Amino acid sequence: MTAPLTARHQTPDAPAATPATAAGAQDPHAPPMAPRTASLPARSPARPPARLPARLHVEVTTRCNLQCPMCVKQAQGCRIEEADLPLALFMRLGSVLPSVRSLVLNGIGEPLLHPDLPEMLRFARSLMPPDASIGFQTNGHLFTPDLARQVVEAGVDRLCLSVDSLGSPDSMSAPGCPHGETLRADMGHGGGRPDIVAQRLASVMTMLRAIPSPRPHGLQLGCEFVLLRDNAHELPRVVRWAAQQGASFMLVSHVLPYDAKTAEQSLFSADTAEALAFVAAHRQRAAEQGLDISTYFDVLWKFHKSPQEKAVVDYVGAMQDEAVAHGLSLHLRRLLDPHRGETVALSPQALEALFAEAQAEADRAGLDLSLPQTGARLDRHCAFIEEGAAFIAADGGAHPCQFLWHRYACHLDGATKQVYPRRFGSLAETPLEEMWDGEAWRAFRDEVLAYDYPDCTNCPTVPCDDITGTFGDFEMDCHGVTVPCGHCPWCLGGVQCLD
Repeated sequence: MTAPLTARHQTPDAPAATPATAAGAQDPHAPPMAPRTASLPARSPARPPARLPARLHVEVTTRCNLQCPMCVKQAQGCRIEEADLPLALFMRLGSVLPSVRSLVLNGIGEPLLHPDLPEMLRFARSLMPPDASIGFQTNGHLFTPDLARQVVEAGVDRLCLSVDSLGSPDSMSAPGCPHGETLRADMGHGGGRPDIVAQRLASVMTMLRAIPSPRPHGLQLGCEFVLLRDNAHELPRVVRWAAQQGASFMLVSHVLPYDAKTAEQSLFSADTAEALAFVAAHRQRAAEQGLDISTYFDVLWKFHKSPQEKAVVDYVGAMQDEAVAHGLSLHLRRLLDPHRGETVALSPQALEALFAEAQAEADRAGLDLSLPQTGARLDRHCAFIEEGAAFIAADGGAHPCQFLWHRYACHLDGATKQVYPRRFGSLAETPLEEMWDGEAWRAFRDEVLAYDYPDCTNCPTVPCDDITGTFGDFEMDCHGVTVPCGHCPWCLGGVQCLD
């Protein structure tokens, strides 16, 4: 896999020979904009997909009782129609359910709104292996004692409730919050005061724990926490609270921004930890030689450079060559930005410390805590394809992953990205096993597992027309790969969901 890097540019007054500090830099007479490419480290062969889906995500409805501002349904450009998956269409999955190890019954909407949810659970449980898991994520607000009893007795294994804050209206300056405030009511799940939402969820979890479960290991309760700039400081406290309510697991995910406002709340670093460490070491090394490489873009295009400025350009050029040799992609404008520390809400190091504190709380309580990456992952990984997942939309459409489930827009790397669904047919017309084994879906899985797509988020030209979808559906990237995975936030490690 290769990834383009910012080119080093030479100007007519560049020295005939590069200084020792820039050994390995390009020939000064090389044409400008000559691309540097890096081959990422070889990864272990991916597990071959199963003959039938092993993981099944079924969107039983796209309707919701809330209007959370972080949700794609509220985003401009969202084209997701409100619909319920008919029970008869759901039952057409009966031919594959005996092979499914994990069934998740949610997508964009709130599963508890579907009038046939208990029947769907009973049907799936009657066909799936005894040790297979059934679960769903929910905001929890629609649980009544009767509905809770029906869901638990139908054989659900895992329920994951959304909670993003425990804040109260008189604690608007919590210690450790980067911006001195608790989560605003206009952010996060629940659409109201976080303290009241948390109290309601605590009551729901108490009610669910009191219902006897027919499953061998009982009902596993969990919580989902969407990490934002304004609620990050609450994470350890929410972990402790979740364990006190009887949760056995907790899922933490960075927000997938759907507009510029929400993007300001994201704490996910687009740069890999390896790239950050590499440039930090070179920044220090250059400083020891009297060079400030953060001035690189200020002097790069100057026709007449001072000896100091020439040395900076040559040093950065040599640094890029070294990065290529180590398989690193460098987004130099981000990495060399002298104001980077002022614009990042929480540094990767500070976020790692926060995650460590949250993990310590989880370890003390015996809670299984799943944390996302603090920044982009160098070694790509698609759990959806590697683990044999299939996604069914509320209209019966069959899709390969969470990212390509719907038609919507999101905001990544400073620009709007149009996402087009990848659809391989519909349950209304074709059995899932036939679609799964069809040429189109098999070719898609093979291309994803080859991991030949570029490292888009660390490319100096990001976001380019290939990935923004400005001129229509994705066709191929700069490597000629026809799967739109180079810019996927799940593949990068920032976003995760219940599996």
